[in-house]
Amino acid sequence: MQNTISPKEIGNKIIRYKGNPIISKKDFPSDYLYILNPGAIKHNNVYYLLLRVADSKKISHFFLATSKNGTDFNVDKSPILSPKTSEEAKGIEDSRITKINDGFYITYTAYSQKGAAVGLLETTDFKHFKRLGIIFPPDNKDVVILPEKINGKYFAYHRPMGEMGKPFSIWTSTSPDLIHWGEHKPVLSPDLGSWDSEKVGAGAVPIKTEKGWLHIYHGVSDNVYRLGVALFDLDNPAKLIRKSKNYILAPEKDYEKSGWISNVVFTCGAILEDNGEVKIYYGAADSSVCLAIAKLQDLIEIAEKY
Repeated sequence: MQNTISPKEIGNKIIRYKGNPIISKKDFPSDYLYILNPGAIKHNNVYYLLLRVADSKKISHFFLATSKNGTDFNVDKSPILSPKTSEEAKGIEDSRITKINDGFYITYTAYSQKGAAVGLLETTDFKHFKRLGIIFPPDNKDVVILPEKINGKYFAYHRPMGEMGKPFSIWTSTSPDLIHWGEHKPVLSPDLGSWDSEKVGAGAVPIKTEKGWLHIYHGVSDNVYRLGVALFDLDNPAKLIRKSKNYILAPEKDYEKSGWISNVVFTCGAILEDNGEVKIYYGAADSSVCLAIAKLQDLIEIAEKY
């Protein structure tokens, strides 16, 4: 018999920050209406969030927010990045930030009339950004890159969208240089009849643990976006070890259930603290940014109980 943890028990282990939402529309000029899905990283004791913020035409830009404590953020008053290339004509969305050596590599969705492609940015200071081009063509999104080479290769998780109406799965790919990607394999698929039955997609950049790469991902069922956890093999990130039977976070609060797109919790960034806590930054109803906190060992345990 499989051991499982009920959603109620899981809810006691994933704690919403009492000050949620931590970033909302009031933090932006009036012509920016929707706040979504920040990439997150901590460097030199500073927390960086790269926020997706959409204007009145529903075109998304990136705003930078910084904090010394991970809860109180100063938000720039203008975008640090806006659509620039033809591949970005309809917006830049959903950043994921990976530190590799001395640089930060940021994947993002580039929207245009051609569909959803995936671009890559490079920065060392979160002031100056270099566009490295499109690394996955349309239609694809939800790309996260692991923070180190494994057996001489970089690994990424991504979500090709394929034929509409079919359940969308998470795939892996490998690269020698972060630009050219191949060895594409499906690794995590929706569970029919479950909380992630319609589609799954990569969430935060995976965290390296002794039990495997811990990946907080999103799943969709009945148009409700929830979060779950999965463990992948340390030496072969294309090998799924375990995934949580139940979700770890679902829309329950008013700020998660009602907004631009209702019933959404969606993460693009999680930060492991020295004390073993994981700060999960997530978009709520595509209208604000919120924070949930869990212990790393609890997240591993939840993944292993499937």
